[in-house]
Amino acid sequence: METVKLSSKGQIVIPKSVRDSHHLTAGTEFIVSFAGDEIRLRPVPTFPRTRVDDVAGVLAKPGRKRLSDEETERAIGQMLSEADEAAKR
Repeated sequence: METVKLSSKGQIVIPKSVRDSHHLTAGTEFIVSFAGDEIRLRPVPTFPRTRVDDVAGVLAKPGRKRLSDEETERAIGQMLSEADEAAKR
């Protein structure tokens, strides 16, 4: 664990080893939270978190028949089998 010091402007420097290991670059925004007597910093996610319901159907094409779950699983299985066969050649 490394120690940092709060500057007179209220700033801290995240050690280079931590920045490098977590791919933190200048301009990275953080969420600041408290847990008991700890101050926690978490990088703001690059993309907002979504739920399946938020994006369901986003790839649907107008006029295209929606596949049932069974049809989808069968189609995926077929594509994987074809990819396996092609890799064996």
